[in-house]
Amino acid sequence: MAGILYCVGVGPGDPELLTRKAARLIQSCPVAAAPGGTKSVAYQIALQAVPELSQKSCLDLHLPMTKDQTLLQESHDRAANQILAVLERKQDVALLTLGDPSIYSTCMYLQERVQNAGCSVQIVPGVPSFCAAAAALGVSLTEADQPLRILPASYPCTESELEGPGTKILMKSGRKFAQIKQVLRDKGLGDRTMMVQNCGMEDERIYSSLADAEEQAGYFTLLIVK
Repeated sequence: MAGILYCVGVGPGDPELLTRKAARLIQSCPVAAAPGGTKSVAYQIALQAVPELSQKSCLDLHLPMTKDQTLLQESHDRAANQILAVLERKQDVALLTLGDPSIYSTCMYLQERVQNAGCSVQIVPGVPSFCAAAAALGVSLTEADQPLRILPASYPCTESELEGPGTKILMKSGRKFAQIKQVLRDKGLGDRTMMVQNCGMEDERIYSSLADAEEQAGYFTLLIVK
């Protein structure tokens, strides 16, 4: 019987937010995997919570951040094949992913390929970044009948979704941050937007208003529009 792929959510940054189940499976799996290998943020978070991880081999998955569908397909196929090679040796793999595996996570593309190859996959949930960001800001995300909208900030669909009711979470703004910030200003939402950069990490930065934020922001930037 082939090994099992565990897609393990390691949370947003604070290693103390790693779940007991995630820690147990990272300890028990003989092989880890992560985009960027041992240099990845997900690996470094897990390492702080599970020091034994340093004694295990770790697959370095090359998964570029691009919207080029051809490159994406090729990289997903290649990474899935790296994992399958280990699973076929009857070894389990812990695929480390930031936040929760079900929320805008690359590991779900790999999960599909591994399952199509006939191997088993289990999803291990993690604390989502927007829940940790709300806690850092000391605010609620939903109240009474308010909906919650989780939006991929760098995609065109986000602008129209900002018109809807409820709280909006803007994730993965990346290099489009300046453009997104201007859209929020134009819609009169700047004073109703809070921001957290690198939530739970040593260089975490919290902004209660978009007006306080700089014009550029890193990849791990999350916006909450109330």
